[in-house]
Amino acid sequence: MASFSQSAEWTISGASLNPNVQTCFDFDSDSEVDCSSATWDVKFDNQQRGVSLWSNSGSSGDGDGGVFGLMDWSELSAYNNGMQDPKTGSDITHHYNEDNSGGIFDSHSWYAYNIAENHKLYPNNRVYLITTDHTDPATASSVQQPIYAMQIINYYDEAGESGHPTVRWIDTAMPRADQVKTKTINATSNTEWTYLNLKTGNIVDDATKQWQVAFRRNSVKLNGGASGTGKVGGFVANTPDGYYDDKDEPIKTKFMTDNKEQSLANLLNVTDFDTPKSAGSWMVDSDSSDLNPGYTGTYPNLDFGWYTYNGMTHQLSAKPDDIAQGALIRSNSGDSYARMRLTQINYPDATTTKATSWVFKFDVQPAK
Repeated sequence: MASFSQSAEWTISGASLNPNVQTCFDFDSDSEVDCSSATWDVKFDNQQRGVSLWSNSGSSGDGDGGVFGLMDWSELSAYNNGMQDPKTGSDITHHYNEDNSGGIFDSHSWYAYNIAENHKLYPNNRVYLITTDHTDPATASSVQQPIYAMQIINYYDEAGESGHPTVRWIDTAMPRADQVKTKTINATSNTEWTYLNLKTGNIVDDATKQWQVAFRRNSVKLNGGASGTGKVGGFVANTPDGYYDDKDEPIKTKFMTDNKEQSLANLLNVTDFDTPKSAGSWMVDSDSSDLNPGYTGTYPNLDFGWYTYNGMTHQLSAKPDDIAQGALIRSNSGDSYARMRLTQINYPDATTTKATSWVFKFDVQPAK
């Protein structure tokens, strides 16, 4: 089996750190490349409001790239290559996700991953409100504009095969147990989406037909914004108690207990829902990547996975090894891999808010 036998380092500096500038890197050649080329693997997008990272895949590029992560560096450092689990030797290539159009399910995940060190997903039974018109601030469901509440309560079929999310939902106008609909969806494809019509409970075979939610393995998208022609938007209505500690870290014992029956009350108790205060509070899908996790923590100290933000100094800091996170990246050609982490964000002094450089390191598994 091939291994991480080469290394690469990417320093982003100078004009590349100006607002609205994109810089791209090919880890196989250990060099920056033009973002209009086909050879880039990772894109550094220095936007006006912050930095985003992208892989050459899905909605971000025409390549065959993908992302597995983020994960703690303490775990990631044990990987010898980008294709095998270091403990079990099992194939992990199906864990790589393409960049996609995502929204509420990306910023507020429905699961925790690998908490038992078995590379499985564990649902948090979070309740999502799903409106059929995100331009309307209404939160009361009607015949003309249904509003649904939905949970994802499992990811495996009876044989234990992944990629079979079980969802249950209600029309919030009828919050009764006899009105709950439940469906297990075959979302095992790594490339094709499976579309669900919440009104009928049926799978639809064409994205041009009526649907509200779509599934591809553990990814979920809504029919609106960058993901579809509809006006569907989402909002987190309720997260059942006990799944996360005061630092937003998963509580292992809670996740490893089957709480789907207990959490049914969270779905039905609509009077306890958090609801959008305006139409702008509905989250609409936009382009996303697993390289851009939602932040954790509370202001002024926020954690963005790769780095932390200090709201007092307005500076970013690469995380030290003991708390660092990183990702496995599949190349644009789909036949090489890299282990990627951020090692430095440099400033000229303690008061300047514009960084002078970012440094990423890659351990590269070349193509055979």
